[in-house]
Amino acid sequence: MPHELRNIVVKELREIVRDPRLLIGMIIVPVLMMPLMGVGIRSAMEATEQQLSKMETGLLNQDEVGSHDYSDTLYRLMVQNNLVVRNSTAPDTNSAVSWALQNNLGTLVVLPPLFSENISSGKSVNVSVYQMLSHFGFDEIAGSGRMDSVFTLFNNRVLHDRLGNDYNSSNPYLPPVPANVQSQSVVKGEVLNVSPSNLINTVFTTGLLIPIAISIVIILAAQLAATSVAMEKEQKTLEVLLTLPIKRINILLGKLSGVIVVSALATIAMLLSFGYYMSSFTFAGGAQVDLAAVGLTPDMTGYALLAASLFLSIISALALAVLLAAYTKDVRSAQSLLGVLFLPIFIPAFLLMYAPIEILPAGLQAVLYAIPFSYPSIASKALYTKDYAVVALGVVYQLIFTAVVLIIAARFFASEKIMTAKLRWGRKRKAETEME
Repeated sequence: MPHELRNIVVKELREIVRDPRLLIGMIIVPVLMMPLMGVGIRSAMEATEQQLSKMETGLLNQDEVGSHDYSDTLYRLMVQNNLVVRNSTAPDTNSAVSWALQNNLGTLVVLPPLFSENISSGKSVNVSVYQMLSHFGFDEIAGSGRMDSVFTLFNNRVLHDRLGNDYNSSNPYLPPVPANVQSQSVVKGEVLNVSPSNLINTVFTTGLLIPIAISIVIILAAQLAATSVAMEKEQKTLEVLLTLPIKRINILLGKLSGVIVVSALATIAMLLSFGYYMSSFTFAGGAQVDLAAVGLTPDMTGYALLAASLFLSIISALALAVLLAAYTKDVRSAQSLLGVLFLPIFIPAFLLMYAPIEILPAGLQAVLYAIPFSYPSIASKALYTKDYAVVALGVVYQLIFTAVVLIIAARFFASEKIMTAKLRWGRKRKAETEME
């Protein structure tokens, strides 16, 4: 390496290492983010596995007394596959569905009349499997998925009994399957003739863009606010601005208002473009479902709560960004220091994309509820579940948090600290900054 180039590289490295703001945003935050996301995702997966381990399945057996050969076989296979089976004595299917909902059962299997007799005679029997959906999480897909596995074992056993040594599961000329599973979804007590896996995948893919777009928009808005303040300090125009006969709170509100307008335009543009991008794909898990046809389209209440939650998140992020930028001396250090906001913004969004907050451990739930930036993601889920109580309480909490942060920012902006605030990195760094 030429001597001149080496000197420049050493000079740049020294400037970066000596500035703690750059180290925080570029090194410390990424080092913390990945392990924290890993711990959170692992907790979400463990919570899902725990839900599956204690999953109970209802069984309405309408097979005739005295001909329970194959219904008993199915029952034993369910127990052997670690399913906790609860038998229903309901007189009909609708009553059995209501019974399953009242007892918080995730799945209900209904065996029709003459089940064993028809299978014994070589016929194919339709068996209904009802999956109760509340939060449209992937743990709910597993209920009907495990029953599909049980019926696969059941059909293989019946065909083996029929064909004996001539049975081969890979033979394309096998007779029709003995039990033909028809999976249906139950949402808000209403039975929908839609596959649970298709419905959950559709809700997931259509709602996937919202937490991602929200997180990106919040970060972009915070970066705009931080850049605005840092640029004023870097170009030495903040002193001139503060000497004008204008209340400093109006200067703060003016900066925030300008960023809010730009952020609103960015939100609309991103949602439209990303929505078109997502609509061009069909994700794994089956065909897409027309949510309007099954009554799962978001309503105005959901949109209003989502808009309020997003607006308050942006305002609080802007105020926090202004406070962080006040401790920097230029745009580069402001952008790096702003990395500390990535943790509370992105981690809740990624966690809530894959696991509903209801099934997470209590400690992790408390942390997510305490982070105000979690509520836009919770509100996006509520667009389909229609559970607005938590979202409404979250908006109230966000309103209080935003008001507190704005008051702190306003007082900070009104004081002389806006000009003198600096981060100090140990005693040596403190002495250096005092000499400047």
